[in-house]
Amino acid sequence: MALTRANAEFLLVAQTGPLLTAAGMATTVAGSNASLNDPIGRAVRNLGYTVGSAVLIGDTDVAQITDAQLDEFLDVATLHVLNAILTNLDDVDITAGPRTEKLSQLAVQVERRAIRLQTTIAQAYGYGLAVPEARYITVNIAEHD
Repeated sequence: MALTRANAEFLLVAQTGPLLTAAGMATTVAGSNASLNDPIGRAVRNLGYTVGSAVLIGDTDVAQITDAQLDEFLDVATLHVLNAILTNLDDVDITAGPRTEKLSQLAVQVERRAIRLQTTIAQAYGYGLAVPEARYITVNIAEHD
């Protein structure tokens, strides 16, 4: 049975749904999730296939993935989803007097998960994909009389 775009979205959202939500990205699985378009397209291209449109990945594009490549495709697509999430997490650490909020911790956790997945992909399939490094800003605000 051929993989469909909606099936791919369903599996990716099952893996990363809460992180997508935290990053303000869509979690729909109807086959038209704009937040997953680029990660799915990149994964298809990473496996050596072409896509009809770089901005709109369809069923025919993902149907090229064979049953033997399904796990590789999902691992690579998940890595691209994590990278997209990482670029959308823009919360910063805040310190106001004795109160501190470490809002950048989620980005650090996503980066660690992406690096672990990148290592798994390199070991299982023999190639590596880049993970952007999480960067964060610390804002220290103090009130004075």
